[in-house]
Amino acid sequence: MKKLTLVIVFVLAFSALHATGRYQHEKASEELVLNNGAKWKIDQATGNNVARLQQIVKKVNGHKLADFHQAGTSLQAGIDQMIKECRMKGPDHLALHKWLEPLMGQISQLNQATNAVSAKIHFSEVKKRLNIFHQYFKV
Repeated sequence: MKKLTLVIVFVLAFSALHATGRYQHEKASEELVLNNGAKWKIDQATGNNVARLQQIVKKVNGHKLADFHQAGTSLQAGIDQMIKECRMKGPDHLALHKWLEPLMGQISQLNQATNAVSAKIHFSEVKKRLNIFHQYFKV
């Protein structure tokens, strides 16, 4: 009985370690990186939509929850427009999604914030994400 218990514990521990290693590998492959040292190419419509999102963020100078929610609503509308106009395909498009999906999550959190302090934190994350765009992409 002790041997069986020991074998079961060993199998479970090995499975857990294997699953953790696989998850970390998959997660690492989802990180946004340059295209072999070069920036990913985007189409003009995507570039214009990102510029609009950056302008929305630059115009925010309030510190009230309503100011952040208004910005969040405008940012979500900009994201919706970007998705509607997107015609990109291939690896560049996949790289764009690696940048865009976290931004969408951050905007969602901004829009769900229930106080100005939390909204300011989420807004700051949105700004950071928008600011790194040109490190990875070019028209």
